[in-house]
Amino acid sequence: MSSDHPIFSPRPPEGPDSPSKKADGMASWPTGPSGGAAEGTETADGGRAGPAAFVVPPVPDAGPTPITVTSPEMFVHHANKIINETRRQEILEGPTLPRHRIEQEPIVREGQWAETWQQALDPEGVRPRKHVLIIVAPRSYGSTTLALHLLARHTDEDTDIVKLDADWKSPRVGRLPAEERHAYQVDLKDPDHDRVSADFLTMLEEHAGLLEKLGSYLVLSVARDLWTDRYVSDRSGIQVVHLNEPPPAQSVVEARLRTRQVPGLIGCLHSIGTTKAVLSRLDAVEAVRTADSIVLAWREHERLTGSSFPMDIPSSWSAADTGLTQRIKSALSDWRDKLDILFGETASVHGGKDTSLPLEDRCLLLALAVRQSAPMPEVARAARDLQDIIGAEATGFASTTSAAFAGRGLRRRVVDVGAEVGTHDEVVFDQPGYGRAVLTYVWDNYEVMREPLLKWLVSGDTGSDTDEHVVDAIAALTLRHGTVDHLLLLGSATHPAKKELLSTLLVKAVQDEHIGRQAWGILYGWASVKERATAVVATCRRVLNNSDVTSSQARMAMVRLRRAANSGHESAWAEAREAFVEQAQHPVGVTRLVAEVRSWQQSGRSRGSGSAAFLALMSVPCTTTPWLLSDEVPSELNVKRALQDLLGDTATAPDTIDLLTTWISQSATDPDTYAHVRDGLVPLLRGHKTFKACVSLMQALEHVTVDGEENAVSDFWGRLVDPRVRTVIQPNKEPA
Repeated sequence: MSSDHPIFSPRPPEGPDSPSKKADGMASWPTGPSGGAAEGTETADGGRAGPAAFVVPPVPDAGPTPITVTSPEMFVHHANKIINETRRQEILEGPTLPRHRIEQEPIVREGQWAETWQQALDPEGVRPRKHVLIIVAPRSYGSTTLALHLLARHTDEDTDIVKLDADWKSPRVGRLPAEERHAYQVDLKDPDHDRVSADFLTMLEEHAGLLEKLGSYLVLSVARDLWTDRYVSDRSGIQVVHLNEPPPAQSVVEARLRTRQVPGLIGCLHSIGTTKAVLSRLDAVEAVRTADSIVLAWREHERLTGSSFPMDIPSSWSAADTGLTQRIKSALSDWRDKLDILFGETASVHGGKDTSLPLEDRCLLLALAVRQSAPMPEVARAARDLQDIIGAEATGFASTTSAAFAGRGLRRRVVDVGAEVGTHDEVVFDQPGYGRAVLTYVWDNYEVMREPLLKWLVSGDTGSDTDEHVVDAIAALTLRHGTVDHLLLLGSATHPAKKELLSTLLVKAVQDEHIGRQAWGILYGWASVKERATAVVATCRRVLNNSDVTSSQARMAMVRLRRAANSGHESAWAEAREAFVEQAQHPVGVTRLVAEVRSWQQSGRSRGSGSAAFLALMSVPCTTTPWLLSDEVPSELNVKRALQDLLGDTATAPDTIDLLTTWISQSATDPDTYAHVRDGLVPLLRGHKTFKACVSLMQALEHVTVDGEENAVSDFWGRLVDPRVRTVIQPNKEPA
């Protein structure tokens, strides 16, 4: 049990709260909350850590002590190691990627991709030409894939490939890692935090020299809009290449089909005459999605028809099944020509039929595009809700009841927009590619429809059982252009979204390589907003509970959980505590919580994320002895002080008493363990501050017996209350 006055002063907090170093060696503390570096400096009390001044008094009449270095090489080695260890807490982090996994993924080196690949290598084509490579390319052109494959194929087997998470306020060379035999890759695609400056490039030249000495490499994948024609000397250790074209889409699709072990579909792809024209418009990301859509269409066809085609070997396509060909053709099509007609001007064609859909049918088509298949009443209600939202946006625009009743019936309208109606009035819109094309077409061509469409999608009117479809639809639209403008709308009062739906969408956003950093920034701002704090907590819980979470992602999630818990909103604090309890169930999470409690105790804040984290640590799985009373507790945690603070706070005392009761009950079966727990708790229960909580604890222990005999209440009461007043104050009565 820690005392109130530890022998040694607690260590200053490590990690993101440490000061960074400028080029001149002076300490520099982040100031703004927008960047990752600044986010990490928020203390447990919601304030900002400030630089501490340490003054060593001079020793009078003592000259400098001479230092004798017998082995300068070893001294330099250890000095470098100390410097690297000091920087380790503030440098960028990221997962180490298995080399063989990267090499197994398909890559197409044709056209300009082959030229760029060759430019990046030395004349022998063995190693990267420079130890720092900058690849400048438009978004979605595949520059990250190019960088990782280049490192995987042209660095030594014992070189670790690390994909860094750029959680900084702006690019700073001091945040870049430098270890022996490492190949680092980092994406610079956030317009708010990743713009490359001339000063950064100047410092990067020196960093390139350090990497060369260490046998390491760094590749920066920079979005073209963040690169403003920066000049880099040929004599520096930096090479810049420009990727002006995506890889040929058809080659990407075919390579991915081979990797998915369905090369037989390539023949089907070649049999479709419009393939080349369709694929020529795709960038690298879209080409990968198209290949996955083709595989999905094949599997769905087999499931619905019960047929089976061997697709694991290359073969010439014999057009044995026209239905499968049509499905794949549908997966390839962007449907623009058809949608231009459906969403065109009103016009009659031969036979008197109007080829342009009226408003109510356009709403119906959008409802089907989101849901795919559903009972007719639900589809009708969803379409009507969207029409009402549009009508609210522009009074008088929606059709009147009489006009709608004078038109076609719902079944006819469903058929006209491309769906089928079963015998039990079940609408089936079995065209996922067409549905996605409809949503994208409306989003791109009707700017005035974007806000009503988002409001409709997040309102829940599309049905509670279709959240997965809704999330996919919202993500496809809001993340489409690599910005967060429309994602921000989801946090406004005009676009109320269910917490579960919003958090699921935000998880997709923070994991998106193009806007992930910006999405984390949104979460940081929302964490202190009452209406959105619980959604932030739910998002961070999902991120932390993901087995593939990286250390930097976990750090950013913990910063936002802390901010939500410190916001003063009761619901956010309670849900943050639940998130911390989940973390307390595994060792890595316990380490995160210990850091949170340490910051809380150093800040002196009465209640917030630190108190929630300590309550969570009280539930760490154990046998009989509570973890917080065991020898495994880090020395920097003052358990006695924390328990007294929680018991003395009327808001946290009930939860603390419940957990203490559990401690005592679990240990009551073993006399030695019980004595250890009791002797640890009795000193902190004495005193005016915890008197009321002590009485409540006695009441909670009324039915707890020790080793099946002695009552725990009597045992605690006998040790807490002076013998002279025991006859006046009874443990089962509230004292006057």
